[in-house]
Amino acid sequence: MQGYGPSVAAMVRSPEQLNQSQVDVLKWVADGCPDGVYTDGWQHRIVARALHNRGLVSVAGKGASWRATLTKAGRVWLDAPPTDILPGAAEADRLLEQVIEAGGELKVSAAQGPELRRLLQVIRMSLHSTKRPNGKMLEIRSVGYRYGPERTLELVDNLDELVEVRPVRVPERVAKYHPAVKHFLEIRDWQYVTKEHLSRAARILQAVADEAERRSFQVLETSEAKANQDRPTYKPVQGHIWIVTDHGDYSVTMKEIAGSGGRSIDYQERYRSKGPTWQTRRSTEFVSTGRLELVLDGRFAPYSGQHFRDAKTKTVEGRLPEVFAALDKYQLESDRREEAQRRAEAERQRARDEATARAKVEYVRKAKWDHFNALVKSQAMATRQRRFLDAAVETTAKLSEDERDAALRYLDEMRHRVDEADPLQNPRLIVPSIDEPTAEHLAPWLKWNRL
Repeated sequence: MQGYGPSVAAMVRSPEQLNQSQVDVLKWVADGCPDGVYTDGWQHRIVARALHNRGLVSVAGKGASWRATLTKAGRVWLDAPPTDILPGAAEADRLLEQVIEAGGELKVSAAQGPELRRLLQVIRMSLHSTKRPNGKMLEIRSVGYRYGPERTLELVDNLDELVEVRPVRVPERVAKYHPAVKHFLEIRDWQYVTKEHLSRAARILQAVADEAERRSFQVLETSEAKANQDRPTYKPVQGHIWIVTDHGDYSVTMKEIAGSGGRSIDYQERYRSKGPTWQTRRSTEFVSTGRLELVLDGRFAPYSGQHFRDAKTKTVEGRLPEVFAALDKYQLESDRREEAQRRAEAERQRARDEATARAKVEYVRKAKWDHFNALVKSQAMATRQRRFLDAAVETTAKLSEDERDAALRYLDEMRHRVDEADPLQNPRLIVPSIDEPTAEHLAPWLKWNRL
């Protein structure tokens, strides 16, 4: 859903932008918090606290002493509310219920502009709805003309919820490195990690290699991946180790995140430098931070790869389960695409079969009509031929007896031939005999069919 206006999170931070649930609570507070409106749980108090944080209401007390009053800013908001009210949870719930009741696919109309932006906001909010089936999410697609208002909402697999995140062990010491990791340690020019942090990077790659092989994946180093180029790698062969799966090959690259403030290095200095290539090709001096980053790249990864970085709350080691969860998600995506291709091919085959059946009907229809016209022509020809035979018999009187006998015998033979070709004298000719059509026969009715 990216690329369609501002995100809901960004809009919610603005005091002017409220969703429908917040507007309802704000009006309830303005009315003096009357009893009997909110009788199910404490959600309205949570919403009121959010309004308090925006300065629109003032909340005090707890339990039975809880109270909320409208502030001056809240009164100003109610006096001139913005026209673009953000959707609330109830709206997302209703949309999900409608799609579910429609069997998982619903046709809607949402023109470009505010109408479409609101629909996209509701779809984003539906991710947090209690009505959303686990492992499913709403997806929107256009129907027909690209800029038309017709859309289709569909419940599709939410792959992030369908994969299991399992722990990955990172060894504190490695007695024997995997050949691919050993190759990483040997290629100083393309390690992307300073010497002080190389051991940690190698242990992370070893953990990846061990887990990949435990899951029955093949692990290759870059030179082997290059020799394996007949496989669909989808991107140039690079990376420190390669994981070969049924759905594609994925590179794993370890990098150290550079710090800021590195001095500029001129061309001559870079040319004379004896340092590793990954540093000498830089225009500024590499500032070591010790922060590492693992990049997973391949067929189903984002364009620049999927990045797993050291952060304040989690290190790369702690994010290795996410790396393999991503590979599992890529497998599900591959399975989903293959299934979609099978369905699409089955649909195309069904359409081809229907088009062929229609073409056969048209072929037979035309063949019958052509046969009928041929019968009419044959009968018309037979009539003309009989008139000629009658005239010919009369003119044989001018011949000698022997010549006349020969001519009459010939004309009698031709009369039999005329009777055989005349459908009115030989009714068996009326019923057509139609050959089974070949592809060439059906071509005139299929030539515009692109299925």
